[in-house]
Amino acid sequence: MTARSHLPLALALLAAPGAAFAQATANPVTSADDAFGFTIGEESVGIYDASSVRGFDLEAAGNYRVNGSYFVKSSGVSSFFLDRTTVRIGLNTLNVDLPGPSGVVDFKLRDPAAGEPSLLTIGLDEYEQPYMDLLLKGRSADGRLSGALGLGLVFDKKDAQGGEDGRSWLLGGTARATLGPVTAQVFGGEFDYERAATFRFTLDDPDVRPRLKPGRFLGQDWARSRGQRRIAGLLLDAPLGGGWSAGATGVFSQEDPTRAHSQLFLDVDGTLGARSLVVASPQQRATAWSGEGRLSWAGETGAASHRVTVAARGRRSRHLFGGDRIVDLGLADLSGPARQAPAPDLSTARANLHDETDQWGLGASYRMTWANRLTVNAGVLRTDYEKTFIAADGVARSRAVTPVLFNVGGAVRVARGLDLYASYSRGLEEAGAAPSSAANRNEVLNAIRVTQREIGARYALSEGLVLLGAAFETEKPYAGLDGATNIYRTLGTVRHRGVEASLSGRLTQALTVVVGGVWLDPEISGDEADSGTIGRRPVGVPRLRGVASLNYAVAAAPGLSLDAGLDYVGASPIRAAPGPDGRQPRLPAAWEFNFGLRYRLDVAGWRPTLRAQVLNAFGGYGLTVNGAETLDYTAPRRFRVLLTTEF
Repeated sequence: MTARSHLPLALALLAAPGAAFAQATANPVTSADDAFGFTIGEESVGIYDASSVRGFDLEAAGNYRVNGSYFVKSSGVSSFFLDRTTVRIGLNTLNVDLPGPSGVVDFKLRDPAAGEPSLLTIGLDEYEQPYMDLLLKGRSADGRLSGALGLGLVFDKKDAQGGEDGRSWLLGGTARATLGPVTAQVFGGEFDYERAATFRFTLDDPDVRPRLKPGRFLGQDWARSRGQRRIAGLLLDAPLGGGWSAGATGVFSQEDPTRAHSQLFLDVDGTLGARSLVVASPQQRATAWSGEGRLSWAGETGAASHRVTVAARGRRSRHLFGGDRIVDLGLADLSGPARQAPAPDLSTARANLHDETDQWGLGASYRMTWANRLTVNAGVLRTDYEKTFIAADGVARSRAVTPVLFNVGGAVRVARGLDLYASYSRGLEEAGAAPSSAANRNEVLNAIRVTQREIGARYALSEGLVLLGAAFETEKPYAGLDGATNIYRTLGTVRHRGVEASLSGRLTQALTVVVGGVWLDPEISGDEADSGTIGRRPVGVPRLRGVASLNYAVAAAPGLSLDAGLDYVGASPIRAAPGPDGRQPRLPAAWEFNFGLRYRLDVAGWRPTLRAQVLNAFGGYGLTVNGAETLDYTAPRRFRVLLTTEF
């Protein structure tokens, strides 16, 4: 569930299970610094999110920061302890130590200001399910203590595919204490859910695209997923005197599904006939312990400000999976309700596969600014990475690498309001996990080496309006579905060249805009592509994507603002293998329009904020595809309304 202002990008960070719902007062259009990806509450704007940055999945890459510090995330996150989430790329990574080549997902923890009100939100989400959020916030009179604690409840969880009768609850928060010179902040959350399992499908003929009726439940009533997500972290910072400071971060993150079901409809034909499968999984578990210790010095020489940081990083990730039961339901007719079949017996099923990842690194970073005219960021990191896979028979195989990684970038002001920048970096990133439709479902792939180079410019058109543009090239191994074995693995190397642009800020006192776009030239190379087994274009990566979001404050009605969002996603390959004509079959381009309003009411001194939206206002029907070449349809026209009161 998401209220993104653009077409679903599959995984908006705070729309994942584990997130709080939006507060009506959270407005990403007026808060975003650029159009490259920004989330506040549940709502997001921008051409990127964690699932799609320059055509890559940043969530799979694992490039996360919390208050600028490295950590590894296995579970969801929540706006109960997060103030905002920003996708940092290009110029916006120059203030980040040792950023990843593909970019960084930067989480900022809540730290309530003096007098900041608590919030109570009630509403109906886009699938007409009632929910409630309570977020308590406070700060001590001397400012040494602050905290936030939230509780969210969903009473009747539904989804775009007609699944219903689910429920969830979430408890999360954060607390900060300044004890003498030391500042400590903790955060955490526990999310418990039960919901109908979603389905994905493939087409018998990619040129024949039968239309499934949105909102019609086609799955098995017993195919439900339930489990928990949890996260907890501690951040410590202390000045040491003489410009020196020390800090440490430790985070525990866990995904703990008790039962999971994945429904697949294979080879859907023109009459909506398909082969129906359900992958039933016993309890799985993904756990990550991660942390960073750092020692920094900051000082000035003349007009230059310097910051040097030495950091040690570590992670231990453990993943228990496998033991799935495949339930073959035979032929299904998707033109009507699903024919129900007996549920499989999972009482004796146990996860029987293990992944263990240990990674340790030691690095140094140097940042410098000179007279607001020159910015430099350079870093080097030596990493020891070892991944071990333990099969069901107990046989283990390991892979270890010890690369030296680096980044260097800088920006220079060449004229008033105009900055030019460039960067080059090499990093080690995660390659993600095999999807449920693959023969090696849920297996974590080996880490991959990534290289990125870019140049760009930032121009302040006015005090409140900023234009950004960049040209970039990113290269990394390409993971996809092996058509012969149905194994999700590395199939070659992919290179994404492209240009991107962002315009954000106030056009007038009343009108705020966030407009952006990216054009990509993605290309796969390697033996598979050279032989024609797969095409040159990566699956699910469009050449063109654009967004435009507007927010207009109505002067004639104080407290009222109107907003509109447009998202365009260009055509993208639906399969890796070329068709008989030598071309990869593609999905057509798609548009989505969203409209909404916010209204700060004033009722006898009570001033709640009303938020209402219509999403996919013109009811467009489109398809989305993932790297495993399975499809889903976009959500239909839907409405949401919520009311937030401050106290």
